[in-house]
Amino acid sequence: MKKFLTLLSLSFLLFSCATKTPSVINPVATNQPPANGHDDNAIMAEKVSEDFVQGSEDIPLLVEMEKMFDEGLGFDSPAGSIMSSSYETKISLERVRNFYAKTLPQMGWKLVKKDEKKSVFKRENEKLEIEFAIQNNKNVAKFFISSTL
Repeated sequence: MKKFLTLLSLSFLLFSCATKTPSVINPVATNQPPANGHDDNAIMAEKVSEDFVQGSEDIPLLVEMEKMFDEGLGFDSPAGSIMSSSYETKISLERVRNFYAKTLPQMGWKLVKKDEKKSVFKRENEKLEIEFAIQNNKNVAKFFISSTL
């Protein structure tokens, strides 16, 4: 009986080593479509740029988001900082809103408010507000980042 259990354990161990487990790929980070071929989730369909929101180090931009250079603000003081920048996009505002609602929590941001016009996130001593609007027939996402020391 002891030899049988040893042989069974050894067989199980060898089988588990020989079985290839599929790896999980983050479609957002690799810009890959979902494995099942369905767009079950808007985040899967978005292509992430290598650029970040101006004034941030980890808030990603989508490929089709372009900086509006006439709208921006940056202010630093001993008490904290404020940064604002706006981006135009051809992507629907709903898809942009859903992308950030799913992506930012993976980077430590906690979603505290989400509606059609604004999403608000908090992380430690930082607050991020993203406003969604249509200006001059263009979809616009406005980012406001503030921090306190």
